[in-house]
Amino acid sequence: MLDKEAPIIDDYSRTKVPEDKTVNGIRIASIIVGIGVTLPVFFVGSEVTQALGLEKAFWVFMSVCIVLSILCTVTAIIGNRTRLSTYMLLHFSFGKKGALLINLLVAITLLGWYAVTVEIFGQALTDAFAQLFNVSFPVWIGIILGSILMTLTSIYGFRIIERFSSIAVPLMLLFVVYVLYITTSQNSIHTLLQISGNASMTTTQAISAVVGMVILTPVLMPDYSRFAKTDKDSLISILGLTIGFPLVLLAGGIPSLITGEIDIMKIMIGLSLTIPALCILIFSTWTTNTANLYSTQLTLSTVFTKTKDAKLGIAASSIGTLLALFGVATHFIDFLNISSIFIPPVSAIFIADFFFVKKQQYELARFNELPQLDTSALVSWIIACIVAYLGAFDYITLTSISFFDSFIVAFTLYLILKKIRN
Repeated sequence: MLDKEAPIIDDYSRTKVPEDKTVNGIRIASIIVGIGVTLPVFFVGSEVTQALGLEKAFWVFMSVCIVLSILCTVTAIIGNRTRLSTYMLLHFSFGKKGALLINLLVAITLLGWYAVTVEIFGQALTDAFAQLFNVSFPVWIGIILGSILMTLTSIYGFRIIERFSSIAVPLMLLFVVYVLYITTSQNSIHTLLQISGNASMTTTQAISAVVGMVILTPVLMPDYSRFAKTDKDSLISILGLTIGFPLVLLAGGIPSLITGEIDIMKIMIGLSLTIPALCILIFSTWTTNTANLYSTQLTLSTVFTKTKDAKLGIAASSIGTLLALFGVATHFIDFLNISSIFIPPVSAIFIADFFFVKKQQYELARFNELPQLDTSALVSWIIACIVAYLGAFDYITLTSISFFDSFIVAFTLYLILKKIRN
């Protein structure tokens, strides 16, 4: 998922961000928090908490977010020191054609997020209208209606929602805190901890699911941190992930544990929070998914350079809507597990390249001298993905967690191959 101020990502996408355009870390942190207050994140919180129980789920949420925050810290510093977008950074490690390949992978991942989100949006809209107005309509109508609205705002009216979303983030946080207050005041923490999970997934699978949900953030963190005034501001921005995401996951998990429901809108209906949930969750998900589609469109435009952005956006929306209509959300956890295999090596490689190969020297003046394809990066990425994939099925494993396996293999192998070539 991407931030709700997508024009910030588009600005200076091929050049360095000027110093006079930088902002403080708190503003960037608020954007990252805003990313988390959306229906799929609540959904993952519900699934994991019901599977593991509250205590184990809490430690999964915290440990994953802390580890990925450390990774984000490194990529945030890279973005801050280079003032370059992720799109440009990938050219230095993967080469020009290699960067297009990775961008296509990111676009497919974003499209998957769009499809899942619009399906959950459609279901939530259907549930809310049935509860509030006693109006029933098929979920597919909610999916198509939501997709049309998101597509139109992405192509024509995104700036209006982008400005309003910066005001909505504090309201979203208040809503999350209020949900946690309501649920914990009605049921003591001790009582909640006694509720056992249903074992629908193992701890390892739960970790992979949460990693998959957040894993694009470290890869795309330079898109945000390049606007940070200083290294310190880029580090402050990470708090949006370290603190914000666990809160949202718990706000989805604890009520789900009490009500036995996975569907977030049904959970909110059970807590008599239908109207605020409709206003906050629907709007936040609308704006976030608009940003997902907008970013998918921008990423695809780097691959299909001769096609107009609007046509790419409509095509991506159509594919995403079809996936949603076919029930892609039922495979959401599988999708997250796959993301936790294929995405981590990307950040591992450009971290290794920036700090240990190029020694923090990324010069745009020498951009035209970059190779079309860096075979060291591509081979490292492929092998890391294979190792992590085999590890997911326990054929071969280093740490028992695919995220760590793919990251460690890509990082180490890339440095070895570069050393041999040099």
